[in-house]
Amino acid sequence: MRLMIVAAVAVAATAGLPPVAASAAPSPVSRESVQAAGTSVEQSAACTKPCNRKIADDYPYKKRIGKVDPYNFWAGQCTSFAAWRINDRLKLKFHNNYKGVNWGDAKTWDDAAKKVKLKVDRTPKVGDIAVWNDGRFGHVAYVARVDGSKIVVEEYNKSKREAYSKRTISRNDPDNYIHFPF
Repeated sequence: MRLMIVAAVAVAATAGLPPVAASAAPSPVSRESVQAAGTSVEQSAACTKPCNRKIADDYPYKKRIGKVDPYNFWAGQCTSFAAWRINDRLKLKFHNNYKGVNWGDAKTWDDAAKKVKLKVDRTPKVGDIAVWNDGRFGHVAYVARVDGSKIVVEEYNKSKREAYSKRTISRNDPDNYIHFPF
C-alpha cells in the first residue's frame, strides 16, 4: 500500500497535482503512469507483485542442464531462464505453449507474444523480456533494471555456455521487449 501511495504522489507531482490529490488516487498504479514519474518509481512499481528484485543466479535448474524444465524448454538455455523468471517474479503460469501458441526458440518469442496479444515494443521496463532475433536461435533475457539509456539484463547461455550472467547494455541493443501482464 505504501508503494502505491508513493507512486501516486510521484505521478501526481509529475502531473502538477498537489500531494493531497495523489493520496486519493485509485490503486493499483498502472505501469504507464508510473513510467511517466521516472525510473526509480518505475522499478519499484514493477515489483508490486512479489518479484524479489535481487539480481543473482538463483535459477533452480542449473543442475539439470540438457534436460527439459517444467516449462518445456531446455534447462540451461536462455528460454528456460526467461520462462522461470516470468513464473517466479511475475507470477504467471508461462510455458512453451502459453495461451495456445508455441514459443519455441528465442528468436520467435516476440512473434509468439504478438500472436497472444501481448505488447511488444522497443521500450524496456523492469520485468520485461528482451529479445534478440539474430543468429540461429536468437536470445532472450530478463530486464532486471532500467536506468536511463542503460538496462541490466539477467540471462543464461550468453556470456558463458549454459551458465548465468548479467550485463549492463544500451536499451537499444535488443530488437524488442515483451511486456507480460503483472
